[in-house]
Amino acid sequence: MKNSVQVEILGKEFTVKSENDESYVKEIADYVNRKMEEVLKDTRTVATVNVVLLAALNIADEYFRAKDQNQKLIGDIEEKCQELINLIEI
Repeated sequence: MKNSVQVEILGKEFTVKSENDESYVKEIADYVNRKMEEVLKDTRTVATVNVVLLAALNIADEYFRAKDQNQKLIGDIEEKCQELINLIEI
């Protein structure tokens, strides 16, 4: 069942319909709001579309960096597991 959750981003109220928990939706909205505020603070742009695009690029960058780090950690774990298997088989 979808819940309606009220969130605020850049001073504007939005109603988000989601199957996720209200606190999770608000946490995501707060994160997006912080990212957009960072862009506003760090740039001279005032066009909302530019702020949204730059915030989206920053969020995508964080996502891809985290994804790459996760893949590296998985590779490291698999390598260590194989080393342990090799030690056990000796």
